Amino acid sequence: MLHPILQQYIPLTEFLSRVLGTDYSISLYDLSKSTPSLVVAFPQSSKINDNILSELINKATETEDIIINQTISSAPNHTLSASCMLIYQSDILLGMLCITFDDVRYRNICQQVFQLCRPNATAMANMKLHTNNAAQQAGNSKTPAVHTELVARDAAIDALHSYGVCASRLSSEERLEIIKALDDAGIFLLKGAVKDVATVLECSSASVYRYLSQIRMDALSI
Repeated sequence: MLHPILQQYIPLTEFLSRVLGTDYSISLYDLSKSTPSLVVAFPQSSKINDNILSELINKATETEDIIINQTISSAPNHTLSASCMLIYQSDILLGMLCITFDDVRYRNICQQVFQLCRPNATAMANMKLHTNNAAQQAGNSKTPAVHTELVARDAAIDALHSYGVCASRLSSEERLEIIKALDDAGIFLLKGAVKDVATVLECSSASVYRYLSQIRMDALSI
């Protein structure tokens, strides 16, 4: 039979789950017997692994009965943050209340925000693929719907968007990276491409030619 003190924690467990939201799991354990047992968990699938539970209990008894933000493993390559409190009656250990937090949703958001500042390899690869396709279409006489005068501009705009900043905030290194990606995709083989790219990147055509010259020199020195 569940101890009356632990029974009082069941409404609190559900209350905390509703207040904290879906990124948190709240669980209550009965530790009054030789083997710990789950009393209730919200959501119901949030039971902590027995080995990890044993580690948390031992750590809590060593740190004044409370653990704050202890990293635990819930699955391969996936961790949670656990905070636990032991529940006593006088000096008798009755149970433990655990709150685990899964920050994966927030880490994904942070990664997306960071990618607005700096493109990763995937973003640059996607941009290069797009510009390659555009260049191929522009040179394909069987694709009359493509307006070649727009290909370079659109490719430069896509490249700029992958950096997540306006053109005026690009550094020289970033302009060089964009122009190199466009050059690798064959965009500058198109008539008027230098002028169109210069307009999008808010620099002069002479600057684009200087970047292209630098790219050629760097390629020869490799």
